[in-house]
Amino acid sequence: MAAAARLVLVGLVLGAARAGRVPLLGWSGHSALWPPLADSFEGHVVGAAQLRSLLGPALDRGPRNVLLFLQEQLSLEDFTAYGGVFGNKPDSAFPSLERALAGAPSTLVLPAVQGAAAVGVLGLLEETLGLSPLNVEPGALRELGLNASQPALLLVRLPPAAGSSLMAPKEVLMSNDEIIGQVLSALKEEDVPYTALLTAGAPSRVLRDVSGVAPGRVGRQLLQKPTPAPAQHPPVRYPLTGEPQILFWAQNFSVVQGSKWVDLTPQTFGAEASVDVSGSFWSSNESRLVLKYANVLGSPLTATFHMTSWRFPVSGRDWFQLSRLELVTPSASPTVFNASQVTAPSNYSWRCAYLSSLPGFGAGLLPHGPGPSPSWGVLLQDVQLQGFNVLGLQFSYASDCAGFFAPGTWMGLLTALLLGAIFACGLHVLLALKTMDRFDDPKGATIAVPQGE
Repeated sequence: MAAAARLVLVGLVLGAARAGRVPLLGWSGHSALWPPLADSFEGHVVGAAQLRSLLGPALDRGPRNVLLFLQEQLSLEDFTAYGGVFGNKPDSAFPSLERALAGAPSTLVLPAVQGAAAVGVLGLLEETLGLSPLNVEPGALRELGLNASQPALLLVRLPPAAGSSLMAPKEVLMSNDEIIGQVLSALKEEDVPYTALLTAGAPSRVLRDVSGVAPGRVGRQLLQKPTPAPAQHPPVRYPLTGEPQILFWAQNFSVVQGSKWVDLTPQTFGAEASVDVSGSFWSSNESRLVLKYANVLGSPLTATFHMTSWRFPVSGRDWFQLSRLELVTPSASPTVFNASQVTAPSNYSWRCAYLSSLPGFGAGLLPHGPGPSPSWGVLLQDVQLQGFNVLGLQFSYASDCAGFFAPGTWMGLLTALLLGAIFACGLHVLLALKTMDRFDDPKGATIAVPQGE
């Protein structure tokens, strides 16, 4: 079976070499398997390295029964063309898949993944689990006797959505969705925890049949679970009693070591927070917020935010800056990040959508000084920080990290200036033209123009 799976993999690699981007969907019965993702902007393509970092935590901490649905050809347009939109679920070609994503505590939806990276998912699963894939049929799944203690890597190959002369693409997709539903029903009956992935080796080349789709219903991204309103937990304060002098809040606070993510948000914020801030310090020109965690990946972890305040004579006001962020564990050298871009007036708070050391989230935290790559990574999502002039339990007016001029704005301004300069030069040349003031008289003598020596 392993040899046959590798032959299939080689064929998919050849298909992926001709094409580019395929979707990848993942879901599991265990919660918090994947770290929070940045808002996927239009045109972003997930590569092999980012895909490995996303799937690594689920494979390490999730169920040991992994199910891979592999289709020869699949595109995001298949979901937008044949999925139910505007609540019209009976018209959808993916009812089983939509129910699985809606009911799963952990989901991963990647609209565009490099074809070669998607094909490498099977090899990544084999490497991480140390197992050879088992090609299974939906009807024979119950005969395998799966259980939670015995790991298994199951490969279910789905028919391609293109290239069938007897069935329309939507009918093929509906048939594939029925196969997915049968497999998931069998696992549910056996009460076996699992992590499931759905991807393809190449995008479908077939033209979409949109004759039965109402106007305005094409182009919607489907299968994405509605995002509930984020819980507004209270900020971390120092000191715990009396008037606060330091406030810190984030929608998500996570650290990563290698491919292992740890969500520190529950330990940091809310009623069940267990973080120790007693080591923090505050003065009028320097403050430190020290967050001590008892157990992070098997050892204590201390995160320290170093903040300073000074007066700029030019602006005539005081400014505060997050000079550096330190992560310290007893078993390794400290990981220090330079955060000099985090700055705001001292009577303001500082806020940003992302503050991270990871390139995929802006990489606002830079390694401090030359040396080897840091062993830890940090991700702060929707973060707000105030180290001076705190009044009560509420942040002061926020100085946002987003600049007034975005890169697109600069590009538009420079393009407009260039076109304006060209127009001005052309207009100057036209205005400099002079008409002739002397003309030949056909009945008179020819005008003689003396030639210079």
